[in-house]
Amino acid sequence: MKAVIFDFDGTLTEKKGNLWKRIWQSLGYDIGSDSYYVSLFKRFMSGNITHKQWCEFTLEAFKEKGFNKQKLDNLTDNMSLIQGAEDLIKHLYSNGLELHIVSGNIVSVIEKVLGENKKYITCIKANEFLFDNDGNITEIVGTKYDHEGKATYVKELCERKGYSAQDILFIGNSMNDEWVYKSGARTLCVNPDETKSENKEIWNKVIHTDNLLDIEKKI
Repeated sequence: MKAVIFDFDGTLTEKKGNLWKRIWQSLGYDIGSDSYYVSLFKRFMSGNITHKQWCEFTLEAFKEKGFNKQKLDNLTDNMSLIQGAEDLIKHLYSNGLELHIVSGNIVSVIEKVLGENKKYITCIKANEFLFDNDGNITEIVGTKYDHEGKATYVKELCERKGYSAQDILFIGNSMNDEWVYKSGARTLCVNPDETKSENKEIWNKVIHTDNLLDIEKKI
């Protein structure tokens, strides 16, 4: 094994609920089955809109409610790494493995939660929020490495570094991680949430744990 790719939300972090859902809710939007929030997600998943369009529609909704950097900070101040995550990151790094984070979260949020542990991470790929000088949101730059894009990231990493897909271990927890198996990488599901964790084609191994360092036994 030469590299480990982590998802972020619910994989490296304590479960606080999906950040995107929490943002919509904090702005007073409904996130129920008949909501605009869910309809956008379904339109993206069905291919009726692109990821870029999804981000553009979301941006419009956020602007309408005055979303800003302070509101993002308020939502993420209590986000933290799950127990054992810091030890696992340091352990893997000390054993010469490249560490990557490929997530549907927000780059600035990931960096904030990682703190000093960011120095162990080779690359972080996620969405980006841009704000003006007053802290108001101006743009959502969508990542191309979420959902199917997570498999694309593995393939590009292998091409760039000359790795075999089996040199890569992907660690995730949810349905947007399910495409990774198509890359040929090894997959580990930690504390499954809204994913077919029993499907051995998608997830080679599954672990339920309160301490992420337990993953060391599965590697």
